Amino acid sequence: MSASTDADEDRMDLSDEEASSLSLRASKAFRPSAPISARSFFAGRWDQLLAVVDAVAQPGLHIVVFGERGVGKTSLANMIAPTLSVFDDLSDDQGAEHLVIKVNVNSNDDFGLVWDRVFREVSWDKEKPTIGFAPPAEKELLTLHEALAIPSPPSIDDVKRVLKALPASVIILDEFDRIKRENQSLFTDLIKLLSDYSIDSTVVLVGVSETVDDLVQDHASIVRAVVQIPMPRMNKPELIDILGKASEALDVVFEEKAMEVVITVSQGLPHYTHLLGLNSVRAAAKQNTRRITEEIVQIAFDMSAQQALQTIREKHLQAVHSARRDALYSQVAIACAVASSSFVDALGFFHPSDVALSLADVLGRPKVGISTFQRHLSEFCEPQRGPILKKFGQPRAYKYRFIDPLMPTYIFIQAVSCGLLKPNQLFSLTAR
Repeated sequence: MSASTDADEDRMDLSDEEASSLSLRASKAFRPSAPISARSFFAGRWDQLLAVVDAVAQPGLHIVVFGERGVGKTSLANMIAPTLSVFDDLSDDQGAEHLVIKVNVNSNDDFGLVWDRVFREVSWDKEKPTIGFAPPAEKELLTLHEALAIPSPPSIDDVKRVLKALPASVIILDEFDRIKRENQSLFTDLIKLLSDYSIDSTVVLVGVSETVDDLVQDHASIVRAVVQIPMPRMNKPELIDILGKASEALDVVFEEKAMEVVITVSQGLPHYTHLLGLNSVRAAAKQNTRRITEEIVQIAFDMSAQQALQTIREKHLQAVHSARRDALYSQVAIACAVASSSFVDALGFFHPSDVALSLADVLGRPKVGISTFQRHLSEFCEPQRGPILKKFGQPRAYKYRFIDPLMPTYIFIQAVSCGLLKPNQLFSLTAR
């Protein structure tokens, strides 16, 4: 081994103090349980951010960001303000400065409650609205309600009047899918009203949904006023970017095989890339090294299986638990996860024939008949075993899909953790 190589290897070693520091700092670079809020750690999604900027630049246009759970919609919403700040700095209009307000919607909200909360996020210094900091002491600070005499709760006309007084404002309503369907119509009416009058304020609706129609009631009436921004699962380069930015910040090295395992198992969901990345770094720190190998990632699987969302863990345990040692619930669940990843259409559906091929691979058999696991599929759709699957279609032509898109990847992590699969098996199982 050359002297330079020896030096490189020595640099990979960590003292106990450095290892402890690395474990602590890892939680800033990897955030599986919270959306990314720092631009330096936000990876990918450039096309979606550009679409947001383009829409904001056109008065009368509004935005709907939608996609399945776990794809990073809230992280994208958190990046709108810093992205627009850069846009403002580059603008020829020196007076241009966007006011970005973000609130979360909950299931008990209605139109008035949401907008009342939005307006309480803004203060007024008698010259312009501000958010996030107080004006100089000599200026009188008013609430927006006081400055513009806004009733509580505000009506649709009140909201229109206030937004007209807040030029270049961007209002982000996150988790919009949580609001009751019967409370959505006024939001649709507001977007149409703001668009008709070309008011320079952009409403951004963000929520879990497969389509805009599922997220926004009567979407057809505002189709020309809304830019649809679907959030697909992340592609491989975007997931590599997550690991790359974190590695640079933490001064660690993911070996190529280790990185490939994390990306393959993540299935395009940044939540799991962050979870496995965090635990891989901490497992490496326990071994006093900056180098993350495939063996260290294997340890991270065990840690991640214990740290996954409690609801996912409980649903999975309920689905596969059996007093019989020869029961195939765990293996069939793995086969369903493989089928949803390997034979997946755009919406994640799979058929029993797909499961048959996957189960044969999982069990190491040349062939498995559908009758072997048909009962398991049916039970996975019933309350006593979750349910973790939903069944669609007609008898003899059923297709299935996981209810929670985070479940298949957890099944992979759990399978590796308990020894039902090895990490290298995932490559062959999912590469169809």
